[in-house]
Amino acid sequence: MVELALDPGPRPLPALREEVALYPGPTALDGSPSWTLHDPVRNQFFRIGWAAFEILSRWEEGSAEKVAERVRRETTLDPDAEEVEAVAGFLLRNDLLQAKGPQATARLSAKAARMRQNWAMWLLKNYLFLRVPLVRPDRFLAATYPLVAWVYSRGFAIAVGLIGLVGLYLVGRQWDDFTDTFSYFFTLEGVVWFALALTALKVVHEFAHAYTAKRFGCRVPTMGLALLVLWPVLFTDVTEGWKLRSRRQRLAIGSAGVLGELVCCALALCAWGFLPNGPLRSAAFVLATSTWVTTILLNMSPFMRFDGYFVLSDFLETPNLHLRAFALARWWLREVLLGLGEPAPEELPAGRRRFLIAFAFATWVYRFTVFLGIAAFIYSFAIKLAGLALGAIEVAYFLVRPILMEARAWWVLRHRIRFGPRPLATLAAAALLAAALLVPWHSNLQAPALLKSREHADVFTPLEGAQVAALLVKAGERVQKDALLAQLVSPDLEHKIAEAKQEVAILEWQLSAQGVDPSLLARSRVAEQQYQSALAEYRSLMDEKRNLAITAPIAGEVVDLIDGFAVGDWMPAKTRILSIVEPGDVELEAYVYEADLGRIEPGFEAVFYPEADSRHALRAKVATIDRASTRMLSEPYLASKYRGPIAARELKHDELVPDRTIYRVTLLPDDAAVKVARVVRGRVVVRGRPESLLARAWRAVVAVAIRESGV
Repeated sequence: MVELALDPGPRPLPALREEVALYPGPTALDGSPSWTLHDPVRNQFFRIGWAAFEILSRWEEGSAEKVAERVRRETTLDPDAEEVEAVAGFLLRNDLLQAKGPQATARLSAKAARMRQNWAMWLLKNYLFLRVPLVRPDRFLAATYPLVAWVYSRGFAIAVGLIGLVGLYLVGRQWDDFTDTFSYFFTLEGVVWFALALTALKVVHEFAHAYTAKRFGCRVPTMGLALLVLWPVLFTDVTEGWKLRSRRQRLAIGSAGVLGELVCCALALCAWGFLPNGPLRSAAFVLATSTWVTTILLNMSPFMRFDGYFVLSDFLETPNLHLRAFALARWWLREVLLGLGEPAPEELPAGRRRFLIAFAFATWVYRFTVFLGIAAFIYSFAIKLAGLALGAIEVAYFLVRPILMEARAWWVLRHRIRFGPRPLATLAAAALLAAALLVPWHSNLQAPALLKSREHADVFTPLEGAQVAALLVKAGERVQKDALLAQLVSPDLEHKIAEAKQEVAILEWQLSAQGVDPSLLARSRVAEQQYQSALAEYRSLMDEKRNLAITAPIAGEVVDLIDGFAVGDWMPAKTRILSIVEPGDVELEAYVYEADLGRIEPGFEAVFYPEADSRHALRAKVATIDRASTRMLSEPYLASKYRGPIAARELKHDELVPDRTIYRVTLLPDDAAVKVARVVRGRVVVRGRPESLLARAWRAVVAVAIRESGV
């Protein structure tokens, strides 16, 4: 209840602001009528029910008692003075009453001080969403609406539908050409066309909203630019759509932008089928494809305050959908966890209430995921520190801040909590969660690993176009170092050697004949240079020929001899044909992430689980830990390119660089008799130092921050 006067007797009501307007509203969910209050100064709208309307209609009575008495006398409602004062409190909180006198001035000053934000909060909120009005288009829209009124006709809708079907048919017949056009947008020109097409679509989108609002008699006060997490998007203020009583009309305004983009998509799709290859066809492709991404995935999402949100709000006849859903979700959470037994924030059918509660939780998860994804994108492709800062801000704003605010609300409600089954269960769950986060129970750490011979070498073919002339070993055979394994021949190489040898011979003759031939003597320096170059080429070709004799780089056992390596076969270059290992000299090679490095040291126990069959576990101990991070994977078996667990990118041929900072750790099996004939991929579980999940996460964040800051 709002105290409007302290004097005894009838309590006078402050006057309503003269410019506040009242319009009939849509039918409420319970079938009762509603009305809409419009504050034209702020262009804000407020939906009120039947009782509030009847009270406001008799506001001129001057006191709460007289207003309540007249409503009771003239209607079937039975309000009392407190209900009238509740309406007065609503008007007062939303600044819909006339402010006169020193008390009103002091109240407004105090409210302005509370609303005044410090620079950090201002930056945070404006970083998330900031509107910049640019133009006042209402006169222009009113003057030009007759020129575009024909797009709202049934004939235009049918024509666009037919054009879209023709476009789908043409694209279906040329599907390969259509999909091949996509690769064009990875070029600089493609990016420019995409940006221009997206801008044109958004202009059409906003004018579709604006003209549809004018069609139903609404004023469009502003159009401008909005920054959503620093990403520019256009906006149109069609708030006056709340004046409309018809839900169909409000839905038409909310969905007009999406429908406008889909019209462009249908036209562009059909045009693409007729246009020749070139910039125009590429532009049509952009319009036809980017529409689906920007419209379906972004604008129609009800989790942000885009078109999908307002369409859903109008469809459900639920103004302020997010705020009301969030209030219901918080109430439900408190009832489930604390069992307060308080009434819901508003009376709704059970099905509608469950939907709004689920919608609130989905919105929270969606927003947190989207904004965190934006921060991750900036971290990965732009400024690392900016990405880290944005990620920290979003975790604080979307996760930590709501939890602290809810905890503060629980503290205020602590006197209403009765220690029954629900509060006790909540307390136990909170204690378990705190223990899971704070108690250092997490000791084991996992890392991708290879079980292999310490003496291990892969043998590759030396050059392209070589033929196997002789294979002198077989799988399982033991060989000595430098033993001949196979002999390859290359007719092309032999031909090049013959030509190089002949050229060397000719140049040698020219050099020897310089003393008797004046012309040769004159060009002796050139001939000497040509001779040295030809001789170097000949020696290089001879080295390549010697490499055709494949020898064992180490002593050991021949394993993994590939199929198809036989006499007479032609082999491509850099093909692994076999491996040589020392089966009795085995080690484990694991890669540990930077966050886990401080939890292990030499001598710690571990267990290796092969990927093929984890039942055959092998006990081992940590032997060494590299002090420098691994810049390049020496073994490709663990790389993601070969379906391994370590995300790595290939810079050059056979150069695999891990995406995250990892350190190489070697382990020795406890069983010295273990033998391995090939590389075995798996995972190693090391019993490290116990650490809490919270400490682990904090150390990982600090490590990334230190690494990216260069400290």
